[in-house]
Amino acid sequence: MILAVIDTSTQFAGVGVVDDAGKRVTRAWRSDRNHGRELMPALVESLAELSLAPTDITHVAVALGPGGFSAVRVGISTTLGLIVAKKLPVLGVPTHDIEVGPFRDLVVSGIPVYSLIPAGRQELSWMRHSETPDDVGPDAQTGVSSPQDFLDRLEPGALLCGEACDLMVGLVEDSR
Repeated sequence: MILAVIDTSTQFAGVGVVDDAGKRVTRAWRSDRNHGRELMPALVESLAELSLAPTDITHVAVALGPGGFSAVRVGISTTLGLIVAKKLPVLGVPTHDIEVGPFRDLVVSGIPVYSLIPAGRQELSWMRHSETPDDVGPDAQTGVSSPQDFLDRLEPGALLCGEACDLMVGLVEDSR
């Protein structure tokens, strides 16, 4: 199995490749609205590091958003270009799940972690990640709001992660 991973949902883009032996190559960069121009060269370079070509890909995982409309579209369109002709399996991963990934141990230990993603117009998309039953399935706590409205619902002891954390700078400190 040769897995290609694509995330263009925010201004921080990334690709990864995992080969049959479990070797992996990853690249991440700040994309200044150039996802379409930068994505395939980064993926091809990552494949080449493992002596692979795009035709060797057998599976693809792609970030589904939320995120910038055009940015998400680039990742999904590129994925479709890779999978359609060969009918490859694809896995879509919500961007909120990607953002909280490095903090999964904290979530499992009972600390609520909110992932924050820019939603335009000085708003943010947020999701509360915790190990309580009310945060699973259709009742998961998620929304889009202004930073101040989000702060009004934020419980003490919660941690924040994600690209929209910069919208909270100053607000969180002032509220504590």
